[in-house]
Formats: sequence, structure tokens, C-alpha cells
Amino acid sequence: MNANDLKPLMPAMAAECDARYPAEACGLLIADAKGVLSFVAIPNIAGSASASLTSSRTRRDGYVMDPQRLFSELEKADEAGRVLAGIVHSHPDVGAYFSREDRDMALGGGDSPLWPGVDYLVISCRTGHTDDARLFHWEDARKEFAEEPIPVA
Repeated sequence: MNANDLKPLMPAMAAECDARYPAEACGLLIADAKGVLSFVAIPNIAGSASASLTSSRTRRDGYVMDPQRLFSELEKADEAGRVLAGIVHSHPDVGAYFSREDRDMALGGGDSPLWPGVDYLVISCRTGHTDDARLFHWEDARKEFAEEPIPVA
């Protein structure tokens, strides 16, 4: 996945981030057999009673994807021959960077990604307006995520 793949989806993803501000927005990037991507917004339930079992974060400083919707969308994708290509979330008022928590969650406690082949898109939303985005790809040789700027306009 690269900037060209994401360009057609940036308006919808930016609109979702702007609409959810000051909470973090989150969602999935799903690829069809030809690699064409679609964006699926998933409700952020961080700070709710059901999310408290896995996260102490609030919607303002973290995200927990609604598990029912997440699994439903992944099942629909699988049934249609599509695959998870990326995980998207926003950072309200702090910039588009891959935080230590983002990295730790992506690695799932190990030394390689929990979701092999899945990229991570972090979108900055400041005062309700998307202003930056960064894509993070796992580089196996370096055992680290590499960053790629993604134009938001």
C-alpha cells in the first residue's frame, strides 16, 4: 500500500476523523483481489464499560474498535474474497506519529506484527480538521516500522 492507493480514500477518511474530533476515529482498509482499497469506519468504544477490560484509555486519547462491528466487517470481507490491508486511526491535536502504544499494539507483545502484511495509517486531526497522515509499514529486515507521509489534500 502507498500514497497513490490511499489518495482516493483520503477525503472519506479525513471526513470521518473530522466528524469524530475530539475523539479518535478508527477503521479498516480492506483490499479486493486487485488490491483496490475501501475504507470502513468502525465505532471507537474506548472509555466505555465494555472496553475497560482491555484498555484504560478514553476516546480522546485512544481507540478500541467495537468488536462486534470489527468482526462483522472482517467476516464480510473474507466472504467477498477481500482482505484486511490496513488499520486506520486518528490522533486528535498531537500529530500523525506512531506512538509507543500504537507500536506495542501492532506487535501484540511479540517482535513481529500481530497482523502480518497489514499497514497502519495514522491521521492527525487538529481542532477538528485533518492536517497530516502517515503510513507505517513493517520492515522485516530492520524489525521496525517505516514511515511514509501521505498527502491529505
